[in-house]
Amino acid sequence: MNKVELAEQFISKQLPNFQCPICKSNFTEVQSGTLICVNNHSFNIAKKGSLFFLNAPVNTEYTAEMLNYRHQFLTAGFFTPMMEQVVSNLNGGLILDAGSGEGTTTKWMAQHSNGDFVGLDISKPAINIAGSGIAPVPYPLFMVGDLAHLPFADHGLDAIVNILSPANYSEFDRTLANGGVLVKVIPGNHYLQELRHLVYPNGKHATYDNSLVKNHFIEHYQDVQFSKLSYEFPLNSELFTALFNMTPLTWQARDRKDAILNTGLKKITAEFEIGVVRR
Repeated sequence: MNKVELAEQFISKQLPNFQCPICKSNFTEVQSGTLICVNNHSFNIAKKGSLFFLNAPVNTEYTAEMLNYRHQFLTAGFFTPMMEQVVSNLNGGLILDAGSGEGTTTKWMAQHSNGDFVGLDISKPAINIAGSGIAPVPYPLFMVGDLAHLPFADHGLDAIVNILSPANYSEFDRTLANGGVLVKVIPGNHYLQELRHLVYPNGKHATYDNSLVKNHFIEHYQDVQFSKLSYEFPLNSELFTALFNMTPLTWQARDRKDAILNTGLKKITAEFEIGVVRR
């Protein structure tokens, strides 16, 4: 099957769990590459097998070049220990990777855990990269959408994964099923600390404090259980170049890019706090 047919198969299996983001009604059918709701709003499946649920493209600061560097860095295994811990909390069903970026995390989870995975991101260039290449097995569905208007029915998701990405907790609450699980990954205070110290040896950017993000999450989900994971990831010159170019941490240091790349790093700290909420 081609990617459009694979996407149709995926959507047909999970059709009752999707919802039109325009009118909030049910989808009635998917055929000939088109998803149609009760009120005749239609969404065409692209040749890459992805869906576009926005009224118009949204410009973000993440360019295709940055996303390709991110893909290079993540496929080298930077997130693997963290992802192993994430999927240990999942139990199948329909699972949303909310803020999936260029799809590396979604594909990894689909290959290492049971369930039907959907990767959603507001960036069309990110989803274009996610849908490129040979269709992975198992096949995850990718879509361009807004976290504020998730295209899923009330309580239609068995799990939501939110990795280093913005969140919309009201929509997470609406779409997460009873008995479902929400896994949110936030950077630890020492995340990428070697790069931070190299790029910003002093000043407000020299340190990072995750308390604002963490406390906001705890305020919404008082029963969250957090665990911390920290490890070092080895770098060569190619991976360091990819790291420098993929992260917003270096955006204000572009004028010093050549000097920083010439200095380089041999390792980088990966530190995460993983919050799990069971409904």
